[in-house]
Amino acid sequence: MLKGCPVKLCTVCRCQIHVARREAAEQAGPSLQITSSGQETSQQSSRGLAYIRIVGTHNTVNKIFHIVAFECMFTNKTFTLEKGLIVPMENIATIADCASVIEGVSRSRNALLNGDTKNYDWDSGYTCHQLGSGAIVVQLAQPYMIGSIRLLLWDCDDRSYSYYVEVSTNQQQWTMVADRTKVSCKSWQSVTFERQPASFIRIVGTHNTANEVFHCVHFECPEQQSSQKEENSEESGTGDTSLASQQLDPHALRAPSGSSLPSSPGSRSRSPNRQHQ
Repeated sequence: MLKGCPVKLCTVCRCQIHVARREAAEQAGPSLQITSSGQETSQQSSRGLAYIRIVGTHNTVNKIFHIVAFECMFTNKTFTLEKGLIVPMENIATIADCASVIEGVSRSRNALLNGDTKNYDWDSGYTCHQLGSGAIVVQLAQPYMIGSIRLLLWDCDDRSYSYYVEVSTNQQQWTMVADRTKVSCKSWQSVTFERQPASFIRIVGTHNTANEVFHCVHFECPEQQSSQKEENSEESGTGDTSLASQQLDPHALRAPSGSSLPSSPGSRSRSPNRQHQ
């Protein structure tokens, strides 16, 4: 509403609003049109479109719904859409993309999503949950069409894990996309499945040959092939000369709250094909 206008807009003010909206439509291109009533409508074009409708339903003081500020971000970047959802090519399970870990124990928040796949040990750099209780759950910023994920299981010794993965859009109905409950899994895990909508990914550990905790160091969605090639190249050039100087810490893993989780065995040696900083 223009400054000084009464509650019911006069003809002049309404015209000025129409002109302002028409100018915005011309700048936006063919995806935005203004009807004679002053309401904005969208038509199909080569750019992505979205409608945002805010409907007030209650006010404890009067019969009016008030909004003080509203922002809508845009980008010129093009996206692949399937069933109205973005099919991501880059890893969207990152802090920068507003993904978060909503279930799981870690010494540092979102350690699973910080992209660090080298600096982890017996104390830090991973997210875990007790076998038979809970899970590791990652929430994406919005629903996406996804068909792959990649995990790095904790691999500072020769243990192996078993697990399964489920996806959901509402945390009520879950679809299992990977069942590795009868498989001995170590280190990097590539999980591919039929592409489907998801905004929540749940990883449930079912077995650990060392103790009763499931540990995951890194999570990405979708799987990044370029990162996988780089890591394979680094591992092939890694020697064993520095392993003798590295000491294992046999004390128990602890949650941030201070409650003890089952301890990791200090008698096991590190896997010779991995080196950690």
